[in-house]
Order: sequence, then structure tokens, then C-alpha cells
Amino acid sequence: MSPSRRTGSWRPFVAAGVVSALGLSTGARAQQAPSAEEPRAGLSAKATARPARQPVPPPAREQVPQEDPTVSQPANPGCRVDARFSGLWPRVDAVTFHPTTLEERAAFARLIPALLAAAPKQKTVPKELTEVAASVGFLLETWTTPRDTFWVLRERPDNYHGAGAYVVRTGEATEDVVQVPHPYYDIGTEDIGSALFSCPPEGRAPRLFMTATAHRYHGTPGETPEDPEHPADVAHNPDHLFQTVTDLAARSLPMPRVVQLHGFGESKIQKGRSETLAAVVSDGSRTPGTWARRVVAPLEEALGPGVKLFPEGVQVLGGTQNAQARLLQNYPGARFLHLEMSSRTRKALARPARLQRLAQILFAPLED
Repeated sequence: MSPSRRTGSWRPFVAAGVVSALGLSTGARAQQAPSAEEPRAGLSAKATARPARQPVPPPAREQVPQEDPTVSQPANPGCRVDARFSGLWPRVDAVTFHPTTLEERAAFARLIPALLAAAPKQKTVPKELTEVAASVGFLLETWTTPRDTFWVLRERPDNYHGAGAYVVRTGEATEDVVQVPHPYYDIGTEDIGSALFSCPPEGRAPRLFMTATAHRYHGTPGETPEDPEHPADVAHNPDHLFQTVTDLAARSLPMPRVVQLHGFGESKIQKGRSETLAAVVSDGSRTPGTWARRVVAPLEEALGPGVKLFPEGVQVLGGTQNAQARLLQNYPGARFLHLEMSSRTRKALARPARLQRLAQILFAPLED
């Protein structure tokens, strides 16, 4: 992934499953200048009688996959991503990264298995777990929405240190896990991930949502992408709490499936390619398994040409050094999917029907 992409204080806004950061919002469109054909207030009759100028062709716009009319409309058109999800990502400059402590690791060893065990049976979070979370500087909150009740583990606002945020769905849910490892950097993956988790297909609701809460290259003062180590990069730091929670989830859920969302800049990746690369699907190995193979064709139908399977269709962005991929390879029942999306693909996912189709593909039952 190219280090030249935007970083900084970008913060996502999520509503109605639409990724506002990936395309113009309704408000933004409304603020655009009127077209040449639109009359302007205050023009005189004489002025309006002048011969019309030849319309100026609009500037060429970046082509993105268009809405496919054959895609099923969402089964839950009224679903909205709760605005509180955007609060999981503090301002990038509000976070001072600290490595995971032994106390945090021990507390989460109690919290995650207990929350995952209780979630299918109750909506009230066990009080003792709230106290455990507080002992290591975390809030354990209950978020109630029209569709769901979530239990949310997140850092206290007065102690943002890049330990991550973790959301458990109560009630009926699958063993699917949605991960966003590079907020602030892989622009839009925050919104895509929270929408996939919050507005899934009927009967296919994931149990767990996980996200980093620090910029991947802000782990140490003055850090640059060229440095050899990046302690805040949860996808490449096996000592991070994010890795601990992944491990605990793999131990607690009988057959977990983890989908991890990434984005890539196209200027470097596309160089020398004869066709546009829209997405790369991998399971973090050079011998892709059933899940990775099965989603490629439907993803290409949904997102447009250029969805490739690593390493057979493309030799880049395979995630073979990914910490979670390597960890989950040790669990025979666990599956991992590393999904890299181009900027154009992420923009295309601003369309709710296309985002819903992505969820249908990723969370479809997998029977070997």
C-alpha cells in the first residue's frame, strides 16, 4: 500500500449504510455550482434573450462501477449505522500510542470469553465485567439500537492509547468477525466495516466487530512508513491487544470466520498493469482455501472487473505477513479473509445496494 495516501484528522460519518467518505453526500452535491442550463435569479429579460452559449462539456469524472439493477435491494432498507460507531475513532492527534500491558491482556482474557459466552443469552452486560474493563481504563457500554443491542469495549476518552475498540452483538448472531485494522489510513474501511457489521443480511449478523484506534504509522514519535517497525499497526504487531482479542475469539467461537478490510492506492499498484485492479482476495497464504476461492466470482459480479485471487490472479497485496492470518492458521476451525479494495471500489460501495451485496457474499454460509 502506498504511503502517499491521506492521513491525519479525517473522521468518518456513517448513516443509512452509506459511506460518506467514499463519495459526495447529499449535502455536498447540493452545494455544487448550478449547471449552465439552470436559470440564475436576477438576470434581466434582455439578458435571458441572448442566444444560448454552447454548453461546456463537464470535466471527465473518474469511472466507478455503476449500480447493477439485478442486485437485490437490501432486506433491511431502513437500517442505519448508529452514529456512535463514528466515535470509536478519536481524532488521530488525540491518541498517544502505548504498547499493550500485561494488565490489559489479563483483563481481556476474562472479558472476551465471558462476553462471547453471555451474548447469545442476555442483553444486560454482567456488572462484574464492567468493573474488570474499568480496571484497565476501558469503558464497557451497552448500545441499544432499533435492531440490536451491542456491548462495546472502548478506551476512556481521557486515555486514548491505541488499544482498539471491540463491539459484541448480543442475541442471535453468526460466528463471523469483521476487522478494520487501518483506520485513518485505508480511507473508508471504517465506514464499510461498521456498515457490514450493523446492517447485515437477514439471519447472517456477525458476532464481533474489531477496529484499531490509532493510525498505523503513529506508534512512535516521528515514525514514517519506511521505518522497520510499526507498533500501532495491529495487522503486523502480534503483541498488540487486537491480536489478543483475535486469539480469544478464535478460542471462544467454534468456527470463526474473520474478514479483514483493507484499501490500496492505485497509482503504485496499477503501474504497468493492462487492466484495472479492483480488489484482491486472499486468506493470507499462497494456497487459498475454500472461502477465498468461493467469493472471487460473486465479488467480481458485484464490484466490476478486476477482482483477483492471490496468488493465482495477482502477486501483490496477499497479506502473507499479516499477524491475524498467521495466528488463525493455528486453529483448524478458523477461517481468515484478507480483502484489499481499491479507492474506486471503496467509492462504489457508497451505494447501499452494492454494500448489501458485499455483505451477502462475505457472510454467505460456507459448506465444504
